[in-house]
Amino acid sequence: MYYKKHFIGGFALLMIIQTACTSAPPAADETVTSIPVVSVSTPVMHSFVNSITFTGVTQYQQKAVIRAGIAGYIHHRGWKTGDIVKAGGIYCTITSKEQQALKHLDQTGVLDQFKAPIPVVAGTGGIITAVNYQNGDYVAEGDILATLTQQSSLVVLVNVPVEYLDQVKAGTPCTVLLPDGRKLNTHLQSGLPAADPAVQTQSFIVSIAATNLPEGANLKVNIPLSSPDQGMAVPVNAVQTDETQEHFWVFKLGKDSKAYKVNVKAGAISPDSLQEIQTDKIGMNDRVIVEGSYGLADSSRVKVQQQ
Repeated sequence: MYYKKHFIGGFALLMIIQTACTSAPPAADETVTSIPVVSVSTPVMHSFVNSITFTGVTQYQQKAVIRAGIAGYIHHRGWKTGDIVKAGGIYCTITSKEQQALKHLDQTGVLDQFKAPIPVVAGTGGIITAVNYQNGDYVAEGDILATLTQQSSLVVLVNVPVEYLDQVKAGTPCTVLLPDGRKLNTHLQSGLPAADPAVQTQSFIVSIAATNLPEGANLKVNIPLSSPDQGMAVPVNAVQTDETQEHFWVFKLGKDSKAYKVNVKAGAISPDSLQEIQTDKIGMNDRVIVEGSYGLADSSRVKVQQQ
């Protein structure tokens, strides 16, 4: 009994010592929180243009047709779709039924001058976009043999919503974004006199004759709505927003190495990835966090990455 009591007491003492050891406070290095590393930049003054981009469709405005002057058979046609025909050039020749009959009736050659195929001349120049008859086909007088499109008549029809018609007019400068990345600076010509009742847009004409694009191509057309303004700008990566994109903010680096959240009014974004901001809490000499601020809490301590 005596040994049993000592055994129980020793076992309890051992458990107390073990519990005390496991509940000891953690080492000092386990309580240190890592400090986020960020990169910063200073605001700049930048020129911004308030503009809007519309969709346009290419269209050739001037087209012509080549018609058969007489009824007969296509004797020779050397042109194909895509060829360029000059005004006054011979498109094809036609042999009438009467001329074919003469070949069998006149054996003396007296009427040879009347047997020659009759040429069909193109009244205007252009690119052949449709060929309707082949060699040997019979055509009636007035039939359309081919369709020509004039390259100089290529335009973009820009669809402008009616709510912008007080700012977008004939003569307004615009920039056409071409498929190869080039930008064509031009201006709006006359607008068509009718609006699309379904989507409430009016089409304006923009001439792009020098581009040699196909008809029916969709292009972007950027139209400025106001003259350029100077404004404070920061890299677009520095500006954060919520899911609704109604509230915008940036983080300013304080002298105490803390990141302070500053609500801003976000403006236009330039082609070189600068975004206009408006606030009276950030000056041109302040440092704004560009990278590493996502998910930061206000007044968080940060470490600036060495350049």
